[in-house]
Amino acid sequence: MSTVVQDAAEQTRPNQRVVPDPQLPSEDRVLLMSSLAGASPAVPRDPRLLLAEQADYEARTAAEEAEAARIAAEEAVARAAATKAAAEQSRVELEAARAEAKAKAEAAALQVRLERQAFDEQAAAARAQQRAVRDQQLGTIRTVDEAEPSVVTVTRHSTDAPLGALALLLVRLAVAGWAGIVGWQALVDHQATVDAVLRVGIPQAYGSWLGWGVGVGLLVIAFFVLFGVGTRIFAAIMLAGVIGFLAFFRFGPFSPFLEGHFGFYGDRDVFLAVLCLLLVLLGAGGWSADANIRRRRKATAKPE
Repeated sequence: MSTVVQDAAEQTRPNQRVVPDPQLPSEDRVLLMSSLAGASPAVPRDPRLLLAEQADYEARTAAEEAEAARIAAEEAVARAAATKAAAEQSRVELEAARAEAKAKAEAAALQVRLERQAFDEQAAAARAQQRAVRDQQLGTIRTVDEAEPSVVTVTRHSTDAPLGALALLLVRLAVAGWAGIVGWQALVDHQATVDAVLRVGIPQAYGSWLGWGVGVGLLVIAFFVLFGVGTRIFAAIMLAGVIGFLAFFRFGPFSPFLEGHFGFYGDRDVFLAVLCLLLVLLGAGGWSADANIRRRRKATAKPE
């Protein structure tokens, strides 16, 4: 590389004499002298310089071609954007023309319908006038048909009938009686209730509070079910409690049919769950506070 640089410097200064540096190696001094010998116009130039110039020329040519390609690409992108904008404009104009044509068609159809309606009305008026003149000449008296009164059919709930109301009242009495008795026993024998709750796995800290809650909750449910207030809600709560009682205290990894026991173990609790489900599905019946609230609401409602 040092030889090439020194050769280029010598060619730029042909009239100056260059003395080789004695510190350079012998090979570099030989190359330096040979390169100086080729600096004369009569002697061919160093091939490495020619290769460097050719590489530089090719690099400039490649850069010019790349620039031309970039300009062509930008022009192509611009033409594509213009084409897209023209297509979008054409689509908008087509939609506008379609909407305008649709509006004109609807307006024309409306005009035709109005003209047809006006023609029919004029024809009906002419026929009515001719009929009136004919009736007047003949002395015919036409009677106006009165509209028949509309019959309003009132659908009565089957549970509001006396038999349905009585049946649901008996069901409410049975459920409320069971809930009231068991709730009172849970409050009186509080320790037994706490032991039963702890047997399920409830922590000791919550056992006492949960025992009081079971007793008070059953008494509240008994009161509302007895008078038929929010019967479906409290019957659903009662049903969930009975199902939990059956799962934790009645059914287990044993046969429900015990020796010396009629029926199966927990049959009364299953019967109570069925009664609660009946109240959830049918409600409290006609003899309840819920029915009175429903009838009062219908009476105060404005007729349509």
